[in-house]
Amino acid sequence: MDEMVHVDELVAELRSYCDAYELDVDRELARRCVEHFLLVVETNKTMNLTRITNEHDGLILHILDSLLLLPEVRSTPYGTLLDIGTGAGYPGIPLSLATGRPSVLIDSVAKKVKAVAGFIDELQIADAQVSSERVETYAREHRASCTCVVARAVAGLPVLIEYASPLLAQGGSLVVTKGVPSDEEISAGLHAASLCGFEFGTVRHLTLPDDLGERTILRFDKLHEAKLGLPRKVGVAKKHPLGA
Repeated sequence: MDEMVHVDELVAELRSYCDAYELDVDRELARRCVEHFLLVVETNKTMNLTRITNEHDGLILHILDSLLLLPEVRSTPYGTLLDIGTGAGYPGIPLSLATGRPSVLIDSVAKKVKAVAGFIDELQIADAQVSSERVETYAREHRASCTCVVARAVAGLPVLIEYASPLLAQGGSLVVTKGVPSDEEISAGLHAASLCGFEFGTVRHLTLPDDLGERTILRFDKLHEAKLGLPRKVGVAKKHPLGA
């Protein structure tokens, strides 16, 4: 199959999924997201970036799953978007492409960060950068530098809330996507939020196409100063999570 025709078919499939969730994704945005995914698949042949290499599943579990955060992200003040635990660039690259915001994509695995930097260059995303620093270290050096922090299921809710707090300016928001978090995780997250200066914002429950899973998208708004000194030392948030 001609490569251009193949990409066009993937673009059309992705846009049909986005339309089903009332996401305004034009052809150019969809094309760039597909190009990113194809770069990930190619790089994955020599580096373990993702277990999802099937094109159909990748459109849903990587690209759509990232773009589903757009309503929450767009509700936050315009400013720097930061992606915690970006992996192969999800959700950070699709959200950067969709919003045009200055973006920082963080992952502690240096080889993944190097690959993502290559994707950013290849896609010519002008205002996106990467970091392989631990998020606690980055937060210490870039306090209150972001208006939106995003994360997929890279850690428990209390941990992500603690990570995000020192990164966010007041009025900014943390947007997290998870599968179906337990009542215990939600309760612990709400307690951690109260300690870290957040108020609960919104929650949405979605079902992905083709029985590929459930999603819970939560937004927490940073409206107050944290009640404790943040960030704590590297690793403490995971070893001793707030609200546990």
